[in-house]
Amino acid sequence: MRTLRLQFPPMTGDDVAAWQRFLSARGAAIGSIDGVYGPATGEASRHYQAGCGLEDDGVVGLGTWAQAVRDGFAGVSAEGAATAGMDACMDCGPLAAGIVAAGMKFVGRYYSRFASKAMTRGEALALSQAGLQLVAVYQDAADDIQYFSAVEGQQCAARALSQAAAVGQPAGSAIYFAADFDPTPAQVNGPMMDHYRAVARTFSAAPTQYAVGIYGSGLACRTLRDAGLAAFTWLSGSSGYRESESFRTAANLVQIAPSRTICGGRLSIDDDVAQGASFGAFQVK
Repeated sequence: MRTLRLQFPPMTGDDVAAWQRFLSARGAAIGSIDGVYGPATGEASRHYQAGCGLEDDGVVGLGTWAQAVRDGFAGVSAEGAATAGMDACMDCGPLAAGIVAAGMKFVGRYYSRFASKAMTRGEALALSQAGLQLVAVYQDAADDIQYFSAVEGQQCAARALSQAAAVGQPAGSAIYFAADFDPTPAQVNGPMMDHYRAVARTFSAAPTQYAVGIYGSGLACRTLRDAGLAAFTWLSGSSGYRESESFRTAANLVQIAPSRTICGGRLSIDDDVAQGASFGAFQVK
C-alpha cells in the first residue's frame, strides 16, 4: 500500500477506498466511500492514529498501515488479504503466546552460521504449535558487497539447506537470502547476481526443493525477481534504499521501521506485513 495523505489534487484510487471502508467499519464518519482522500478521510485517519497511540498526522504511512493490518485491515492486494507479522534475531519460542497476543500471524527467523542467531527445531515447533507461521531468512553479515560472490552464495545456500532440514522446514516453502545494504545497480548486476545464481544452482540440486527469496532494497528485490532468481521478495525497512518506495506495493513482504518491543519489553522486533496469501511461510510438525 502506498502512503496516503492530504494533498492537492487529492489522492484517489482503490487503496483509498479500501482505507475508507476500514475506517467506516470502525465507526468513523467518512461520508461516502468514494476513493478520494479528502478532509473527512484525513480527520478520520488522525482519530484512528490517536486512538492507537500513533502520531496523529493523518498520513497513512508504514507504521499506521502495520497497525491497521493488526486491527484487521485487509489491504488491496489481488493476491489475498494483508497479514501482520514480525521478525526478530533471538529465540522467540518461549514468548510464542505473547507474540500471538500482540496480533502477529507469522514470525521471521534466521538461518545463519552464527548459532546464537539461528532458529532451532524446538523454537520452530513452539511457534508452530502456537498457530504462528514461520518465514526463514538466511543472513550472516550480508551488509556490504564484499559478502557476495558465487563461492559465498554456494556456501550460504548449503548452510541454509542443512539448517532447514534440521528444523524440518517443508518442501515448497521459501528461504530468503538477505542483502542488508543499499547496493548500486552495478553491484546488483555483478557480484550479487553471481551470488544468487549460485544459491539457485545449489537449491536446484538439493533433495528437498525450496523456493528462493530475497530480502533487501527495492532495486535488489526487483532485479533478482525479474532475473528469475527470486520467487519471493521481502522489502527492507530502510526506506532510503534505492527503489524502496516504488517497489513497496510489489513486494511479498514489507518490513516496517523503526524497531519496537513487545511481550512486556522482552522482545525487540521489526514489524512486517505480508501482501497476499503466498509469501513462502510454513509450519513444522
